[in-house]
Amino acid sequence: MRGAMRGFTLIELVMVILLLGIMATFTSQFIGIGTQIYGDASSREQLMSDARFAMERLNRELRDAVPGSERIEDQDGNWLDQGPCLRFWPISNSGRYLALNRPASGSSSSLELVMVAPPVAVEPSHDWLVVFPQPISSGTQTIRDRCDYGRCVAQVTAVGPVISGAQAIGYSGAQLDGTSPGMRAYFAREQVRYCVEGSTLTRSSGLIVDKDEDLKRVLMADSLRIGTFYREGSAFNAEGEFGMRFVFERRGESVTFNHKIGVFNVP
Repeated sequence: MRGAMRGFTLIELVMVILLLGIMATFTSQFIGIGTQIYGDASSREQLMSDARFAMERLNRELRDAVPGSERIEDQDGNWLDQGPCLRFWPISNSGRYLALNRPASGSSSSLELVMVAPPVAVEPSHDWLVVFPQPISSGTQTIRDRCDYGRCVAQVTAVGPVISGAQAIGYSGAQLDGTSPGMRAYFAREQVRYCVEGSTLTRSSGLIVDKDEDLKRVLMADSLRIGTFYREGSAFNAEGEFGMRFVFERRGESVTFNHKIGVFNVP
């Protein structure tokens, strides 16, 4: 006899379909949760990476700024104790000098600074010489206008060769009034301005004599919810310490930076 043909009943098929549906539901939820966790972690890591890059760049540049060149501003360039913008001059070169305000050879109207070798790489008509930059404690004059001891900034007009371990740097205008106790001289050729504009942090740079509209601006970070620079006279060294508070926020994730930045080489 031929054996009886056996198959699945309708109830068995329905049960299998139900079980498969339940398993598929839990599996899809598990995969979805894992995907969401991965996406949140990636977003958080990207936010941290972008924020750290901008903050580290700002921190490094400001630490090596010409002392006294830093100032907090609003968007229009007005000086403030707390505001969205910070301007400073990065040091392009520095060294120690042997003589200051020495009459330049062959010229009755030029002065020169005698530097200790090795030679400094400065460019006439582009670099500015800065000696003992003590900013005025009150008012809104920059160190380019005058310092606490008088004139402390002059434009470089000539760079001499190294002779017997010394190099002469010529500069224009009247003599420099302050004498550095450490016999230190700084050179700068550009200005840098970090500014919070809406939800972005931008970096603008150009020559010291350039106007704000002529500065080249690049985006450093976005997703800013809070961004401000501030100075506290009771807690910070008024000559070279600033505070910054930045809160970056993206897709519900937030990163807060609340740091004090100290400028090196303060007289």
